[in-house]
Amino acid sequence: MTRFQKKVVVITGASSGIGAAAAIDFAKEGARLVIAGRDRERLDSTAKKCKANGAEVHEFVGDLAEFDNLELLIKEAVDKFEGIDVLVNNAALGYHKFMEQVELEDYEKLFKVNLRAPVFLSKFALPYLKISKGCIVNVSSCASLMSVPGSVTYSMTKAALDHYSRGFSAECAQYGVRVNTINPAVVPTRFAENSGISKADTETMMANITKAQPFGAIDAHQVSEGIMYLCCSGMTTGVTLPIDGGLLQSSKFK
Repeated sequence: MTRFQKKVVVITGASSGIGAAAAIDFAKEGARLVIAGRDRERLDSTAKKCKANGAEVHEFVGDLAEFDNLELLIKEAVDKFEGIDVLVNNAALGYHKFMEQVELEDYEKLFKVNLRAPVFLSKFALPYLKISKGCIVNVSSCASLMSVPGSVTYSMTKAALDHYSRGFSAECAQYGVRVNTINPAVVPTRFAENSGISKADTETMMANITKAQPFGAIDAHQVSEGIMYLCCSGMTTGVTLPIDGGLLQSSKFK
């Protein structure tokens, strides 16, 4: 089955975790890929796995906290493949700090990566998505749908991303372009390590929240399945789709 045969799919945060899983899954479905990440070695690893599944792949190594990289990423995608069909805004940062510990530098970088990057990547991609009648999937989090002490600023960025997606979907509907968010609960990835969260804090957080997920920890490819569903569902736009393992309704969490 090749639902994305020759479609051009741009995925950020593709060097590991959900982004890497999505890239591999799209490759299996016939997509041509532009994958972005900060770690060249890990991004190369993702690219090799995608190529092994028959995909053409263009790699973009850069920090999306740097504003100039946003337009450059879209430009490289169009220069390489002459258009864009799907944009998956997956790259994100986080940290475990209570509000009294949060510094301005932490706060600003979080918003640059988690919110400014997807907003402006979507803006820069929109002219090409209008042509292809394509779609955007923003990878949010269950953290936007509940309160987690020590994660307030991260949750703020994801809640804002949810609202942005709803509002932008309304603006894009007239062009036949769809915009959705997917909101995973706990997924074992390198996210915590990449965000500078200590190993001890990560283990504690993972243990506590995973216990509250009746279906256990979520595999990155299970989130990727949700992303692909949102890309294929031609009448679905402006939705927030939790992939939560039962977390949001769990009595153990409440």
